[in-house]
Amino acid sequence: MADEIRTLPSDSPLKTALLDALADDYSRNIMNYTIEQPRSVIDIVKELDIPMTTAYRRVNDLTDKKILKVTGSVVTDDGKKYFLYQCKVKATYVVFGLEELNVQIVDNIGFTNSAYW
Repeated sequence: MADEIRTLPSDSPLKTALLDALADDYSRNIMNYTIEQPRSVIDIVKELDIPMTTAYRRVNDLTDKKILKVTGSVVTDDGKKYFLYQCKVKATYVVFGLEELNVQIVDNIGFTNSAYW
């Protein structure tokens, strides 16, 4: 089955959120790192070399804006619980023209089903 491309309406909050996220290096890297499989903030910090507070801030922001979603959780041997996050967008196409800014997305339909979503 081919990926379905959908155009976001010009007044879509998701459109604005995606453009903001793509303009930020940390947010863009987090989105890219979480496309194929869910990751914890700890994984994001270690793999992407992002400061812990920045990673939590960006993940919370991306989750609030419906770009990332919680897909599960992990409890470590010492009893700490970490949520796993996955990007809901597989690809974004931005077309800048004289009249408008057109944003199209491909939903990440291959992501893990979530008990939290």
